[in-house]
Amino acid sequence: MKRLFKILVGMLVLVLVLAACAPAAAEEPVEAPAEEAAVEEAPAEEAAPVEPLKIALVPAGRIGMEGFMFLAGEGYKKAQAEFGFEERILESEVAEEWERNVRTAAQEGYNLIVGVGSTMTDAVANVAPEFPDIHFALVDAYTGGDNVVGLISQEQEGSYLAGVLAASMTTQTDLENMNEGKVIGFVGGMEVPSVQRFLSGYQQGAAYVDPEIQVLVSYVGSFRDPAKAKELALAMFQDQGVDIVMTVCGSSGDVGVFEAVEETGAYGIGADVNWDSTVPGHILTSVLKYTDKAVYDVIAREFAGGFEAGEIKYGVASGVMDITDMSVMGDKIPQSVRDTIDDIKAKITSGEIVVERPE
Repeated sequence: MKRLFKILVGMLVLVLVLAACAPAAAEEPVEAPAEEAAVEEAPAEEAAPVEPLKIALVPAGRIGMEGFMFLAGEGYKKAQAEFGFEERILESEVAEEWERNVRTAAQEGYNLIVGVGSTMTDAVANVAPEFPDIHFALVDAYTGGDNVVGLISQEQEGSYLAGVLAASMTTQTDLENMNEGKVIGFVGGMEVPSVQRFLSGYQQGAAYVDPEIQVLVSYVGSFRDPAKAKELALAMFQDQGVDIVMTVCGSSGDVGVFEAVEETGAYGIGADVNWDSTVPGHILTSVLKYTDKAVYDVIAREFAGGFEAGEIKYGVASGVMDITDMSVMGDKIPQSVRDTIDDIKAKITSGEIVVERPE
């Protein structure tokens, strides 16, 4: 019995020893909690609201007047309605206030400042270098600089067509008060680059038809002196054998020339906007200058991030320069003349005819 008890105790001890030496059962791996999971996820940070662009228009005059100032205002308003920028219009007809207006817009942090008129050249040239992070656009002139773009209409292309018309019509003596002389006239407001481009194209177009055509030129010295513009036109009509005068005297000055046309029964050609019905049957055409398209275009470029310093040229091909359809004159202008003008316009558009731009 004792022997059996010892055997049983020995076996029990052996089992206990074996159990102690056996490897422990493998534990299920426990995935350590990720550090980010232990912290409550922070809400996504809201993007700061984007400030709307601020664009100012600074004309050398009033946009409520007829002419290219008015059209510039229309292009600006159209862009504002479409793009929704913060607007500011600083108008003045006083030259001493133009630079102050440009500077005011710059100090107020406008992203793009659009000056209208080549007479604004000094104002933009003086202010733009002081505000290198602001973009400046100038209608009709270019001052240079890394933050300035000049919106240069190719007036010479539109007035080339007017010169062709004037030279073709000046000897049409079946029209009342049209004489046989080969002399036409041009009355400009001031000798600024845009007016010089109008004149140059008019001269080139006339010479294309007949190199013997003479173009008499007078300047008022202002864009706001209709009395002087009328006086100069009357002198051409009454004393110098001129039967057609093209006027580029600003909206008020042009009126003076048209008064001379009406008084003498002679003929005129307008500029910038459609003047054809001013003296029906005596305004051959008007050279249209769609400044609204140029102003709208530069604002659209600003929104697209496409601002580039330098010159942007707008001519016949872009649709900025053109002439009227001459519908008011009707059949007083022969179809052959109309066909010639259409052909020349197509050749200017294609580049076959290059109208030289005066420097």
